[in-house]
This record gives sequence, structure tokens and C-alpha cells, in this order.
Amino acid sequence: MEILGKAKRVRIYVNEGDRVHGKPLHLAILELLRAEDAQGATVLKGLEGFGAAGRIHLSTLADVPWQLPVVVEWIDRPEEVERLAPRLRALVRHGLITVDDTDILLFEPHPLRDLAPTVAVREVMSREVASVAPSAPLPEVVELMLRKTYRAVPVVEQGRPVGIITNGDLVHRGGLGVRLDLLRRLERPELREVLEPLSRQGLTAAEVMTSGPVTVGELASLPAAAELMVRRRLKRLPVVDDRGALVGMVSRLDLLRRAGGGFGGKEPRPRELGLEGDQPIARVMRRDVPTVQPESPLAEVFQAVVSTRLNRALVVDRDRKPVGLVTDAELLERVTPALRPGAIRSLMQRLPFGRGQGEESLAAHTRGHTAADVMTRAVATVREDALLSEAIATMLRGQDKVLAVTDAAGRLAGIVDRADLLHGLISRGA
Repeated sequence: MEILGKAKRVRIYVNEGDRVHGKPLHLAILELLRAEDAQGATVLKGLEGFGAAGRIHLSTLADVPWQLPVVVEWIDRPEEVERLAPRLRALVRHGLITVDDTDILLFEPHPLRDLAPTVAVREVMSREVASVAPSAPLPEVVELMLRKTYRAVPVVEQGRPVGIITNGDLVHRGGLGVRLDLLRRLERPELREVLEPLSRQGLTAAEVMTSGPVTVGELASLPAAAELMVRRRLKRLPVVDDRGALVGMVSRLDLLRRAGGGFGGKEPRPRELGLEGDQPIARVMRRDVPTVQPESPLAEVFQAVVSTRLNRALVVDRDRKPVGLVTDAELLERVTPALRPGAIRSLMQRLPFGRGQGEESLAAHTRGHTAADVMTRAVATVREDALLSEAIATMLRGQDKVLAVTDAAGRLAGIVDRADLLHGLISRGA
């Protein structure tokens, strides 16, 4: 039995007479899930039943209008359930909400989802955005960004974005010696040592931010937002209303998720959104792929990882078939504290690792000595003749940042990341 994917099933038990904001509660739940682009929900009306109060509700004429139990069942990706659970809980004041794991055997949605021909940014953006004031101390900004999954935070004054602080701003203007994704891999004493110079400098958000951030209106179309990101080489955009006030953030991943859709991206729908997803992935892939072999020594792996902006390298066997992936963060984890400053310097400044160190010294201060020792063995791949929409679905299914592109024989032909996929979606209209 082939399992398409894993999902969460949410059941919400309420009464037919429950209301919120002047409308039936079950309808308010449906509207929330629909507005947040959930995969779908079903309302089931009970015939008889009782709840915690112990009163049995019967399907008599007197009882039907107000008392029958109602169940809203919703099945979606685990991360979507986690994201929307607090808002559902806020709606349901009295009732029962359960969540359990479920397997997806079949997911074949209707080819056309009920969307406007051009979807607005506000239907895709993240609404819960953490921001800082211009006077915020820089260490507080770093701590905030470490707690969040995104790599940028808007700087807001009187509700309007006046700047944005990115990973690059922290490194180049703020003097942070380690990128955020690497910083997360450090132990607490090492983290304090890195952040201490920031406290001494006394810099604020206003002194580090990129002023006049590029923003997008909440009513702008997805192609417009995608084109803006590609043209300005941005990973995310603050979203503003017609008064210029910050109302959300939209990222490349948000756009790709909307274009991919589905539990496993089984039914991509980029054309429906005004985007193009029917060209072969070979047209947008890059062929300059950093590679090493399983037996390659760690110093060589470091060099491959820092050779491109991807900050990762593919491990291929002697037939050039992908067998693993190594990231900069994984390399940093394999180095003991004694060599970690040198490893960070190598990764940040793209310098050779271990220069001046003998092989015995490297072996004593690294956990793993070859690419095979440090690689992740699950490599997301896609055939070079696959459509762009299929590649997006594959990336979303595994939550990967890159895809290895292979030929018909499974040999490595190229690589794509999120920026490449987004560029491909707008390339015909750009």
C-alpha cells in the first residue's frame, strides 16, 4: 500500500446553535480555514448525541434548529495545523477539538480551485509578523530573529516599515561574525561569546537596518510580487495596506507553496495564479553544482560547500548519481569547540578550512573525516524533463531548499533552489 504522505486530522465538536460574531460557529470556522488556504474542511451534522453536560440531543423537530451536535473535520499538512490551531482555539469557546495523525492514500483535488484569476498577496502572506522599533538594541534583534524561522525583521515606526534587518545587514553593518543559520548551531556559551561584542558596540536597529525597504501592497498580484522579488533578488517582502502600514510579510516560500498546493504537491496550480509552471526544469536549473565524493576529506568538503552561494554541496558516487547532501551548518556541528572559530571563519569568508593544521590535528577535532560521515543521505531529486510545477511540488513535499536535477539514468545534471524556481515561474512574462 503506497502512502502519499502524512497529515493531521482535526475534529472540532460544537453545537448547531453556537454562534460567533453573529454567525454560526461552524461557518466561521469554515471561513477561517478557507481564508487561510487550508486544503479543505467538511461539516457533519449529528442525529443524536450528548456532550460533557450529559444532556442527550435528539433529532426532533423542536430540537433540530439549535441543539444538534456539529463536527467540522479538517485534514491538512502538520505545519498548517500547528499554525492555525491557536486561531481555531480562540473561536471555539465551548466544545472539543481533537488532533490525530493520519495517512494520505489519495489526494486528487479538482483541477481548478475556486480562486480569482489573479490571487492577491494578502491571501498568501504571513500576518503574524514580529517587528522592532528603530531604537531596539541590536542584541535584542538578533535574539528575536534566532527565535523565529525567518531571516529578516521589519523596523517599524508608527505602524509603517522604515527599514528591514536581514542576515546580511547583521553581518556587514552590525558586525555579527556568524550568519543566523550557523549561529543556531552554536552552544549557549559560544552564542554568548558571539553576541557580547554587539552589546559593547551599543548599536540599534536604526543603525544597522536597510532604510527605505522594498514593500508590496496587500492587493498586489502574486506575479507582481514574484517579479519584484526576482528583480531585486529578495527572499521576502513586507506587505503594506493602502495607508502604508505593515500588515504582513510574504516570502518566496509562501509563493511557491501557493503555486504548488496539495499535501504532496500532487496537483500544482501555478497557471491559475497567473504564473507559468509548465516548462521543463532543465530550462531554469544551474549546472555549476558543487560536488564531492563519499570518500572526500573534510577539508575538501568545506571548500566545495563555500564555493557557491548555496552553502551546500552534493555528494555523488563514481557514476555521478547523488547519494548525499552536506550543508555548512552540518559541517559546523562536526567541529569541536577548539576548531570552531577556524571553521566559522572558513564558512563566513569562504576560505580553505584546516590550513596550517596537520591531518592528525584535524582528525582529533572533527567528528567524521569524510563526506560520507557528515552528509544527509536523503537527497531530493527531480528529472530534468520534469515540469517546473512538479519540481515545486517535490521541494514542498520534503521541505527542501535545493533539488538535485538528474538525467534519465539518474546522473547529476544540475541543481535548483527556491530562487531558481520562482524565477522560472515568471520567466515568460518577465
